[in-house]
Amino acid sequence: MKKNSKKSSLADQYEQQSNVFQMWLLFDHEPKRPDADMLKADLEQKCGRVDVISSSLELTSFGVRRYTSHFKEGNIPAQVMLGNIMPFRQDDISGAERAQIREIQNRDEFLGKITHKVLAADMMAALDAEHRTRLLMDWLEVAVNIMPDCRAVWIPSGGKLVPAELIRSKRVDRADRFVCYAVNARYYSIKDTDEMLVDTHGMCAVGLPDVQCHFKGMNPDDIINYVYNIAAYIYQSGQKIKDGDTIDGLKDGVLDEDVQWKCRYEDAMVQPMRPVIDICPGENAAGERN
Repeated sequence: MKKNSKKSSLADQYEQQSNVFQMWLLFDHEPKRPDADMLKADLEQKCGRVDVISSSLELTSFGVRRYTSHFKEGNIPAQVMLGNIMPFRQDDISGAERAQIREIQNRDEFLGKITHKVLAADMMAALDAEHRTRLLMDWLEVAVNIMPDCRAVWIPSGGKLVPAELIRSKRVDRADRFVCYAVNARYYSIKDTDEMLVDTHGMCAVGLPDVQCHFKGMNPDDIINYVYNIAAYIYQSGQKIKDGDTIDGLKDGVLDEDVQWKCRYEDAMVQPMRPVIDICPGENAAGERN
């Protein structure tokens, strides 16, 4: 009994799937809040018929009929919401999180000009990862487009800061939106060694495994691109990588089907604690592996 209790206690410390997926729209001045009718019209263009759940100065929310959430009490449409205008504080994004921001140059200077934020999120969205993320990304595009002075979007579950113009540009394929906007590839150099670690953060928030690679003697930029590609594969394919499976690895920085790297499920080496798919890069593997 004690052993089971310990396991349960450890599992409770793991990062959990997000009940409310937060996406913070950032502004360099106090923005004007769009009215419910404008939001509803734009959302219906993307998602079909929606119902207004709440319409106030502090909260606008909609039930999206295309996406049904199943609960014991019954079925209801998944909801999306836009919150109140709030002040942005510089410590809303920590120093450790800022160190992993790559999509925006001069990140501290950029964030130093941010003064306000607005929350876009889902609620009551008991959906699988595919449908939940599709709803979230559609809602994000609606919110960013209808608030043209939004400068960037901060998604804390992945530690990802994305320029709003990238979202508006529609350069990113629909199938790639979630990994591009909400999943961050983080890089760490392990002190006093030649070892490095790259992992993704953000997949766990929608019930999917993150990816990590502990390596040496390779270009970290190549590994960053690689783990993004593996995360995209996991997200798009719906196929679960099993413990002990092999996948195509890199040779001279290029994906090569003749190079096979072994995968296994482990606890993440870097916080937050969560299960990840660890990819062993053959002769460039770092650390001890059984």
